[in-house]
Amino acid sequence: MSSPRALAWCLGALAGLAQAAGAATVTLDFEDLGCARGEASCELGDQYMGKGYALRYTPAEDEPIGSGLVVVGKAWKANRKGSVALSLRSCETSVTLMANDNALFDALAIDLAEMNGDGRAEVVFQGVQGNGNTVSQALVLDGKPGWQRFSFPASFRGLSSLRWAQGGCLQAQPHMFDNIELQA
Repeated sequence: MSSPRALAWCLGALAGLAQAAGAATVTLDFEDLGCARGEASCELGDQYMGKGYALRYTPAEDEPIGSGLVVVGKAWKANRKGSVALSLRSCETSVTLMANDNALFDALAIDLAEMNGDGRAEVVFQGVQGNGNTVSQALVLDGKPGWQRFSFPASFRGLSSLRWAQGGCLQAQPHMFDNIELQA
């Protein structure tokens, strides 16, 4: 015979498994952006929408050279893995990621690379949790050509938004990003 406590534990474990099985993981890989398949780069505009999520560009104050996201194509010299990625148009700009339906999501991982393949880049991510609390994580790239995969800590679960900036471009090099792994 099972004790009521053991039965309750089993039911709770099964409910947790059912909830985890229902969670959908998506990867924003930008391969749907055809403008840069054979080019080094092309302009995208102020937002990207795909797979239930939106990335929205925020220009810098007094931005001198226009605004928007840049699609980094397979022909870009520092894009050695040969997939389509995104970057921010200017220094001191930012991008915010949100679910199209404003649902909470988990940020699991992201690929980052130095835009020009050299110089150290540091990218600071700020997440807003569903309860309004803010979490932050600074990711430092190694300063060498090539992509690096970063996993977000458990505190980046239950987010309403995730924001990061290009940085000053003098003290930290510009970056490109790809394969943003998210879970609803």
